[in-house]
Amino acid sequence: MISLVRKSTKYLIIETNNLIEMDRYLLESMNALKSNIHTVSAKSNEDYTAIYLTEDMSKPSIIDDISCLYLVAMDLDSVLCKVINEKTYNIIKSVKMAPRFIIFRTFGDINKIIYSILKDYEGKTSNLLDTSFNLDLDCSVIAFTEKPLNKNLGLDDFYEKCLQIDYNTKSLYRNLKMNALRYLNEGLANRNWYELEIKIYDIYNAYPFHYRRLMHIIEHLELGIVLGEAWSKDYPFVLMPVGVYSLKFFTFYEPSYIKSIMVGLEHTNDDIRLCDVDVYYNRKKFSWRDLSKDKSDTKKSVRQHFRKKLIDMLSPESAKYIIDIENETLKSRN
Repeated sequence: MISLVRKSTKYLIIETNNLIEMDRYLLESMNALKSNIHTVSAKSNEDYTAIYLTEDMSKPSIIDDISCLYLVAMDLDSVLCKVINEKTYNIIKSVKMAPRFIIFRTFGDINKIIYSILKDYEGKTSNLLDTSFNLDLDCSVIAFTEKPLNKNLGLDDFYEKCLQIDYNTKSLYRNLKMNALRYLNEGLANRNWYELEIKIYDIYNAYPFHYRRLMHIIEHLELGIVLGEAWSKDYPFVLMPVGVYSLKFFTFYEPSYIKSIMVGLEHTNDDIRLCDVDVYYNRKKFSWRDLSKDKSDTKKSVRQHFRKKLIDMLSPESAKYIIDIENETLKSRN
């Protein structure tokens, strides 16, 4: 539901005796993107490989804003297999792995999280950009961001400080994943997890469709953790029970923010009502009026505003997925 630790793109340094031919091979055979580190970082994820070419591996591999990198939409193992199978190694003198960042998602006080990690491991803080430009580092690097980890992250999405840790990267990654919540909670300071209850109502009983949309939104936007689900009954009128599907939900986000997203799920883009999605915190039910910033706002204007905001937050693929489910929902009413 919410990812706290992942790895960055793998970086490979290739020493070649023919820069022109190696450039042609990466662009034509591997369909690589050739650009600077900022663009490569923003367009990549942990399944990609970034490659830096040099004619002399003994020289420092220190790059800058305009240095050329090649981004390949394959993992490192596949890249090396392709190089060997296509017998391109005749223009390659040697290869070396550059440091791969461990990315930690944060909430609250990042400096407290950094201090907490440094209590457990020997290391130091450094400037993120300077560290990113140095492909010769022989230590593990932890970068920090408040952005969801299931999206591509550019260098501008990271905190200005990072950690250089004298510890094996694989072991450090495994340990960070196991202790991520402990580090995260130390950075929360006076902030706490919010325990919410989300209730779905639908007179047409199309609950499977609403559940798929809701879970996709929670996972895609990394809103929090679902710790329980159950059927229950509510009584909007005396002696009139209504079936309700309830989820117990833990999140770092303000309850009003979660409610604003749920409002975006209640109607289609054409303002056709699909269901009610209510949010409760400490037994208080949030109303659309809690989201209104102007006395002239109407219920319709509020829901249309947050519907558009929700769709804008999603990737094109996710937005299409949500709309396709909604079309299925409407067809099920016939």
